[in-house]
Amino acid sequence: MKTILISEGDPTSINYELVVSAFPQLLALGKQHRIYLVRGPHNITVPSLPNLTKPSAEPGFYSLTWSGSKKTRSFVLGKPSANSGKMAYDSLLAAMDVQKELGADLITLPLSKEWVQKAGIKGFRGHTETLAEFYKRPTFMMMSGEKLNVIPLTTHVPLKDVVKELKKFSWKELAKAMTSSRFLKNPKIAYLGLNPHAGEGGKIGDEESTLLAIGAKVLRKAKFSVEGPLSADSAFLPGAKPYDLYLASYHDQGLIPFKLLEGKKGVNITLGLDFTRVSPDHGTAFDIAGKGISDPTGLISCLERLTENTKTKP
Repeated sequence: MKTILISEGDPTSINYELVVSAFPQLLALGKQHRIYLVRGPHNITVPSLPNLTKPSAEPGFYSLTWSGSKKTRSFVLGKPSANSGKMAYDSLLAAMDVQKELGADLITLPLSKEWVQKAGIKGFRGHTETLAEFYKRPTFMMMSGEKLNVIPLTTHVPLKDVVKELKKFSWKELAKAMTSSRFLKNPKIAYLGLNPHAGEGGKIGDEESTLLAIGAKVLRKAKFSVEGPLSADSAFLPGAKPYDLYLASYHDQGLIPFKLLEGKKGVNITLGLDFTRVSPDHGTAFDIAGKGISDPTGLISCLERLTENTKTKP
């Protein structure tokens, strides 16, 4: 029996609609596993979902409300605020505390970095970075779909800081995280050049032959098959040589083609943890919250990944 936690994210987003839409799948999995929606004290709820204040020993799908505030907040779908940002952040912290207690896996539903920061959480950059801080270990974002895996070597940083972040990047820790991941099995890896046309032999920058080549050497030493640098503008075209895993130099370089090719079934998996954390590959979608048109495909894909019994190689 697995234990799966779902942190609620921003309660004014589409997240609760996703849970309602995926209710049949959640109930079915709840017959074999313990699944908890970790949430704060507020008015947005899932009808017919039993609410607990501490984990149960029995399988099922439950709402687990963290304590810490005697005040119940009132939110409106599609109307985010500093209060909803704070609720999302506190629910994430609560979910991580419960994870440590139960040794559970974790699904994180979307929150808004903007509204978390407006709630006074200075320096908040996202789930992946918060997990690294909380568990005191390096973490890496891997976007994973039916056919494609992409790891951005830098995540939520401005483009002007990418080279600086690449200089600090720990290739040894990445190798260790990939080795221990159940979602990668002897992957054929390609890394994308940072500069246009992968630098054209140094004519448009030398990061490919310095920073990235050194990193690729570290991965090869760790027994990984690595090729590159590839020109990012053609690496994902039909007919291009396929790889199991692509390493992108920065966020959008990897995530734009990933989202175009994988659509709504793609998920975000955190490498480097002792448990599995996964998240849908979409945001809060405040503009459609409450309209009944949100698509639970991403959440269902997360549940499928967590309940897989064997190593997968998309």
